[in-house]
Amino acid sequence: MSKQRTLFSPEFKMQVVLESFNINITLADLAKKHATSVKNILNWKQQFLKNAHLSFDAATSKNQLESLKKENEKLEKLLMKLQLEKNDAVKKLKKLDISVKKQMINTSLSSLSISQQCKLIGLNRPSLYYAPRPSKKNDEAIMERICEIFKTDATSYGYRTMHQILIKEGYKIGVNKVHKLMKLLEEEKGIKPISKKIDTEKEPIQHSHILHDLALAKPFN
Repeated sequence: MSKQRTLFSPEFKMQVVLESFNINITLADLAKKHATSVKNILNWKQQFLKNAHLSFDAATSKNQLESLKKENEKLEKLLMKLQLEKNDAVKKLKKLDISVKKQMINTSLSSLSISQQCKLIGLNRPSLYYAPRPSKKNDEAIMERICEIFKTDATSYGYRTMHQILIKEGYKIGVNKVHKLMKLLEEEKGIKPISKKIDTEKEPIQHSHILHDLALAKPFN
């Protein structure tokens, strides 16, 4: 088991150094008296002599201390400002679309790892490497047909209506599959149904009552 290192206080070191100037005692005796080593006494004495001039220049030291305090306050304010700007920027980055976030990742950046970049912009790292599986030829043909239907006046068709059209045309496909393919078209090409707005300014249609001209007969008892 290694011996624990003894720590000496500044006051103790100064006392030993002052005693070392006494010519009536050797450094070996002084080290034995205070349970330390000659090497420690020499190091403390050298340090004491090196910084002794500071005691005669208290005014300069005080001015330097005040200057350091002011500089520290400026740095603290700057750090707080940068922290607020960073938090605001991070919030904006996390609201971006996943495709935009993927483009922002720089794999050749050495100062910031990919994990740190993903964490900074709120991107799940596995999604960075995810690539959609290539669709089957039949799916591609159906997607092309859906695009052709959208080129007509059927831009408001939802996946259920589109499913009925494809069924009538002979395609063997489920409604959920149509929904999935239309979602894929929206992600890849931005093609999606446009909802029709109801015109509320039109006058209501007046319906004449069918029984308006008929006389009401008394029911039979």
